[in-house]
Amino acid sequence: MKANKKAASQGPESNGLSFEQAIQRLEKIVADMEGAELPLEDVLKKYEEGTRLVRFCSQKLEEAEKKIEILTKKADGTVALKPFESKETGETEAEDEDQKEAKLF
Repeated sequence: MKANKKAASQGPESNGLSFEQAIQRLEKIVADMEGAELPLEDVLKKYEEGTRLVRFCSQKLEEAEKKIEILTKKADGTVALKPFESKETGETEAEDEDQKEAKLF
């Protein structure tokens, strides 16, 4: 039981995986599960790992999407990238700027 909790807490980030490495690992897991007659215990372990990898990749994609959304045009026509904070830390910088601009009008 302790080993399962320990394995569950070791996500892709704690292993130092990049998004691309996580995708490659997911592809290997899918190929292993589709192509081999694995014991049920092995299938469950691969499924759990795959689920963690999917969560990790989804989070990375959301972060990238937010960074793109924050890319805004200034009044002079130049483009600026504003940093954002993750969901865990609260409002984004873009939301703060929108609130400031709304007060001006």
